[in-house]
Amino acid sequence: MPKFYQLRIQDVKKEAQDSTSVAFDVPNDLYETFNYKAGQYLTLRFNINREDVRRSYSLCSSPVFEEPLRIGVKRVNGGLVSNHINDNLKVGDLVEVMPPDGRFYADTKKENYKTYYLFSAGSGITPILSILKTVLLTEKRSFVHMIYGNRSHDSIMFSTELEQLQNDYKDRFVLVQTLSRPKSKWSDLWTTSKDNSFRKGRVDTEAVEWFINEYPPYAQNAEYYICGPGTMIENTKKALKNIDVPDERIFIESFGGKDSKDTTEAFENAKLTAILNGETIQASIPKGKTILRTLIDAGKEPPYSCEGGVCSTCMCKLKTGKIHMKNNLALTDKEVEQGYILSCQSIPLTETIEVEYK
Repeated sequence: MPKFYQLRIQDVKKEAQDSTSVAFDVPNDLYETFNYKAGQYLTLRFNINREDVRRSYSLCSSPVFEEPLRIGVKRVNGGLVSNHINDNLKVGDLVEVMPPDGRFYADTKKENYKTYYLFSAGSGITPILSILKTVLLTEKRSFVHMIYGNRSHDSIMFSTELEQLQNDYKDRFVLVQTLSRPKSKWSDLWTTSKDNSFRKGRVDTEAVEWFINEYPPYAQNAEYYICGPGTMIENTKKALKNIDVPDERIFIESFGGKDSKDTTEAFENAKLTAILNGETIQASIPKGKTILRTLIDAGKEPPYSCEGGVCSTCMCKLKTGKIHMKNNLALTDKEVEQGYILSCQSIPLTETIEVEYK
């Protein structure tokens, strides 16, 4: 069972008008524990207003660069933790951090000869930046084509670092940025060409199709990594399907799902049996509660992080009964067929439910 460790903040840096990055000092004895793959995330735990809250934030640092463990956090309207991080964290603070996790990562090898297409919008740049840096440094023969969407120049995260990477790897790295609400009066006159790294608009189906046509793969062994909000992901997937990109070459990390209007009725007071850390737990699932929240309210400590159906930390296997997942942006179709569920999103549809955590 993953546990939290206290890490000291080494650096806090303003990355954009509404975004901050936070770097952590990892002690030597925890170096292996916090080893990670490019694209993975950290889970942070805070006590805010006497409430225990957890959030997952992707690492924007690279495991092959000589740099500290760093996350990027974009301020969200009404976001309890994102606002706390942007407003209050400072160098020297201790933060409870769970070791890196996540299944969105690039399996980089120095002998690879690939073309990587990276699609991101907003704070979706964080794991994409980690993958970008790792590929460029590790795979000397691979190429990276990246499109990155934001509202305006003020909201571009890591702009200085991206510019430096363009200069350092100009023969292997192409970056096009799209701005949906550019503030320049002359921005309407922008044209898109290989001499212009900006495009007005969003990362939508049309932009993605244009981008791949404008920058075809150098190596036919191409992979496609997508990270951003739900609509951007759906539009990018649609564009890739239009050009017959196979599913096994597409890798997705969602930073927020679609607005849920799920009205599925749960079975009230269903009987839950959960096997957790070798213990068999019996509980009743109240109306409106998920399996995860039922276990937490019972004083247990099931694994969890985002509670948004995005990270898969709370995954368990359904042994008996039927459930409904309100949101699933983490499990594959095959995993669902095998009986795996996200307990943070699962409500009971039958009188008895049995799950097992690994």
